[in-house]
Amino acid sequence: MDKNKLQLLSTDFLLITVVVLWAGNLPLVKWALHGNDVFVFNSIRFLVAAVVTAVIYFSRNTWQPLQRNDILKIIGAGIVANVFYQLFFIFGINKTSAGNASILLSTAPLWTVVFSRLIHKEKVQSQLWLGMVISLFGVVLIIFGSSKKISFGSEALFGDILMFFAAMMWALNTNLQKFFLTRYSASQLTFIWMMVGSASLTLIALPSAQTVDFTALHWSYYLAAFSSGALSIGIATYLWTIGVKRIGPAKTANFNNLVPVLALFLSYVFIGETLETLQFFGAAATIAGVWIARRENKNEVVE
Repeated sequence: MDKNKLQLLSTDFLLITVVVLWAGNLPLVKWALHGNDVFVFNSIRFLVAAVVTAVIYFSRNTWQPLQRNDILKIIGAGIVANVFYQLFFIFGINKTSAGNASILLSTAPLWTVVFSRLIHKEKVQSQLWLGMVISLFGVVLIIFGSSKKISFGSEALFGDILMFFAAMMWALNTNLQKFFLTRYSASQLTFIWMMVGSASLTLIALPSAQTVDFTALHWSYYLAAFSSGALSIGIATYLWTIGVKRIGPAKTANFNNLVPVLALFLSYVFIGETLETLQFFGAAATIAGVWIARRENKNEVVE
């Protein structure tokens, strides 16, 4: 096996690890937020993530000075990734149903391809488009195959719009990263963006934090916040950034469609949710779509 193929396989492994971390994070966060403040929990997660990414970066690298023209742009990318996306997501999921949120967020890979074409002028191969469409179709089958009610009524309209923008923010974030990954390491950029997110979200959480009795919170709440921040935000975001650098935003984003597939099976195994026949077909379609989009291209070179 040549070096390029080995690098591609290692990239797939890293991104599958991200999928596992993000899928496992969903039940953890839902459990921790029961009866607790969303903003405070999110702030704790990002503070932990900032520490983790700092350890990853400074244990492996020395600080590389930022070019003056890049400073505001990098901060702006961090705001898109860890402030705008987080706020759209938090408020949106509070307003709409989980079914609607899943459908709207699962469009992020398709928006990533669109932004990649608009921003980077990248040529999108037909097999990538086909894989994306098949994966998205699989996600829709998973959601509609469940017994959960999916409603698009007027009461959820505002939340639907927010989740739609959340998907677009994540897609935009994935594309903005590529501008800087040719000049700076993935670990340095991840650290900077985590600092931007933790500082901003902590300021937003301050009013709510004044009403929280931190000594009354169970230790498991802090364990959940620390685990979620360290694994699903800190480490997973770092690995995701490596994926963007190696194979580009469009192909990296398609791995997002595996998250609801794994989350479905984890819910079935650990909390006893019903797994319908249609959902099996949806899972198979999603995995097939990722495989089609990631099929080796003879002209593909890993950076």
